[in-house]
Amino acid sequence: MIKSMALIAVFLGALPFLLGLLYTRFVEEEKDNILLHMAAGYVILFGLFEIVALPLIWMRQSLSLLFGIYGGVLLVASGVSLTFNYRRIPGILVGAWRSIRHFTLCIWAQLALIAGQVWVYVRYQYINADDAFFVAAATTAQATNTIFAYNPYTGTAYTSLPSRYVLSPLYAFIATVSKATDTHPAIIAHSVFMILFLLLAYAVYALLGRALFSYNMEKTGYFLVLLSGLNLFSAYSERTSGLFLLIRLWQGKAMLAGILLPMILYLAIRIFMLEGKAADWILLFLLMCACCMVSSMGVILGAVMLGILGMIFAFRSKSLRLLIRAALCCLPNLLCAGIYLMIK
Repeated sequence: MIKSMALIAVFLGALPFLLGLLYTRFVEEEKDNILLHMAAGYVILFGLFEIVALPLIWMRQSLSLLFGIYGGVLLVASGVSLTFNYRRIPGILVGAWRSIRHFTLCIWAQLALIAGQVWVYVRYQYINADDAFFVAAATTAQATNTIFAYNPYTGTAYTSLPSRYVLSPLYAFIATVSKATDTHPAIIAHSVFMILFLLLAYAVYALLGRALFSYNMEKTGYFLVLLSGLNLFSAYSERTSGLFLLIRLWQGKAMLAGILLPMILYLAIRIFMLEGKAADWILLFLLMCACCMVSSMGVILGAVMLGILGMIFAFRSKSLRLLIRAALCCLPNLLCAGIYLMIK
């Protein structure tokens, strides 16, 4: 258990932080904010997985090969990041510790609300019918050393890849993390991802609040408390984004609604209102890949959201260049949509 916890801390903690440092090295706004490092790091983690996994799935390769190539890419990227950013790390950690002294009452209230939500995740468990596919597919992939070769419902071999799921290999990501951390896929999904992704979601909301309110900590605190309240009282339907966030965050559709779509809005503010750098556009491209990776709905919704934001800000600034760049970032979505229409 100690070994698994240490591996989880490295793979889902230290690694995204190092990947985030690669991005923040080339930006100015919030470059020393540890929340931005983690959020950007997870976007890179998800986006790279989509890029690596899709060709291997189509070539019917093994999970071991996917794990080796993906792990190698992450190892090289983290090594490069550590080489060029090791001097920044102490300052970032010290700055994060010092910023605690400036927390307002609302920030502390928000931390208490987050702690309560994490406690519910730890204490209780939500069972959903989608687990019969996604968690079972991850378990099957690890047990058979394949990537989507067997139907998780019946155990029979696929004669053709199912169009609905093959373009969004979140199950393979769960299996890969399970293999990397020596932890069962069900534990990764129901225990580890639920807690880590809840913290990640609120990290994204905090970044979004800071961007919307000109880095005013008090107003950001009010924003986060109000947002938490809306989430806590969103159980009037099974299909609200708030309820997805609170009870089924290991599923791709919940990750899309709770983490990735808000991250699109945050990056849009950085790029279109704060004169984003080239690194912001690259991260936005990887974010579109991440939307495709977690859910088939992300293929469409990610592109639609970015397209609408791009048109609004292009009209506002009277710049066709912004719209063209936003369209280029949507290429992964368009490619996946085209493949889906071909194989359906």
